Amino acid sequence: MKYRETKNDTKLRDWFSNDHTKALLRGIRLVTGELRGLTPLNLPINFPILAVAGKNGAGKSTILALASCAYHNKKDGYRLSKRKMSYYTFSDFFIQHPEELSPQGIEVRYDIAYDKWKKSETFPDGIGIGWQRRIKKRGGKWNDYDDRVKRNVAFLGIDRIVPHAERSQSRSYSKAFKDAVQKGWEDKVKEAVGSILGKKYDSFRYLEYSKYSLPIVKVGETAYSGFNMGAGENALFEIFSVLYDCGKGALLVIDEIELGLHAEAQRRFIDKLKETCLELHAQVICTTHSKEIFERLPNDARYFVETVNGKTKILNSVSSEFAFSKLGGVAGQELDVLVEDDVAKALVAAALQAQQRTRITIAEIGSANCLARQLAATYLRDDKRSILAVFDGDQRKKESINVGHARNMAENPDEDFDDWVTARMGYLPGDIWPEAWLMQVGKEVADDLAALVGADSDSVAEALDKGAKAGKHSELYTAAKELGLEREDFLRIIAGTVTRKRPEHFGEVVKKIGAALD
Repeated sequence: MKYRETKNDTKLRDWFSNDHTKALLRGIRLVTGELRGLTPLNLPINFPILAVAGKNGAGKSTILALASCAYHNKKDGYRLSKRKMSYYTFSDFFIQHPEELSPQGIEVRYDIAYDKWKKSETFPDGIGIGWQRRIKKRGGKWNDYDDRVKRNVAFLGIDRIVPHAERSQSRSYSKAFKDAVQKGWEDKVKEAVGSILGKKYDSFRYLEYSKYSLPIVKVGETAYSGFNMGAGENALFEIFSVLYDCGKGALLVIDEIELGLHAEAQRRFIDKLKETCLELHAQVICTTHSKEIFERLPNDARYFVETVNGKTKILNSVSSEFAFSKLGGVAGQELDVLVEDDVAKALVAAALQAQQRTRITIAEIGSANCLARQLAATYLRDDKRSILAVFDGDQRKKESINVGHARNMAENPDEDFDDWVTARMGYLPGDIWPEAWLMQVGKEVADDLAALVGADSDSVAEALDKGAKAGKHSELYTAAKELGLEREDFLRIIAGTVTRKRPEHFGEVVKKIGAALD
């Protein structure tokens, strides 16, 4: 299903796109060299919360390390209690055994929205999105860290979910923890964690000893500390405490953000994180293995990283279904049919006979660009598995553009590449996006739809008219609402009816799939 942006998403995007006062990270580029398996890549950042998924070893954690090292900081800037420095360097993340070779010939560029650049022709007022670079020449060291733009940054690794009862320091100092000085944000953290876990905390504060801290809460008459909290509860208190403690405009980098939380809590967590980022004008970059995390973020806030023929490939705007089917190693029995979204999937599935459906896997990818790039990735892998990308009807006139996207990803492919790609491209009917097309053709079968939705044909036609006027990708939701149905239920009904009553529209794509199977 296409992601429907919320009001908070729009507010976050508007702020993030226009603010140059917080030194926001707007892109990471590994220009040259190889860094812990990561090869040159470009990762634009267009939303303040960014999630990166991928298989183990694909380079997710390396991307987090690169993000953490984007900035310097003042000596009295924010630092986690266990750290000596208020900033990160590559040595915090890239540690070698004497027998290992250190990274050589590396150049990393960071795109930063900033209002204190040196005035120049490019930035006459010193404001804009510029870049800084970190370089490590062969046999040399990283160039001067203190030239970096200054910003509060905190990195939270997976050790945050280790229960206090299993931390040797916490156990050793269990009797020594005393009340820490209140910071003023404790109530906000208490409310945030409570809303995610469905608990009403009466109080929350930290105890501390030396550089170690321990959360303690009270629920009714019962008080309990981090020694008796679940891993997810501990992690949430730490994440929100760090966010508020960093102050406005900070960057929080989190490894495997969903750890310790069940699916519903993960969804609530991302919703609350959006609210907090909007309040604090904070930025979050994280990795995840969770479908729920991906589904709660806008398309351009999701990245899937993979290694193809020894090269790092970054896919943006991928669907959660596609990303996590790849993580699970799910492949089609005979043919993988790739489509843009759930509407395309419903139409293709409904147009086929059962014996064809049982021989294929239909996977939602997320965009036409992603379809093209997946064709390229399959070509590069020399994958013998059959594959067909079915584009929305409005992409037919953009075929050369999509072939170009695939060619750019393939990087100097063989002469047969364009022919190989176009042979594996199909299209849904119509010359507009499928939701709008369904509103049009649905009116031709209004009587049949009426019998299935329990309404008269005039009411169905009116609902389809309202859907058509609702705006791109809101058509099905609006029409379904007019008929008292859920979007997914109405999609199933209208897709089945249109394919059954107007099969001539689907002859081309059905034939293409049949030929691929044969």
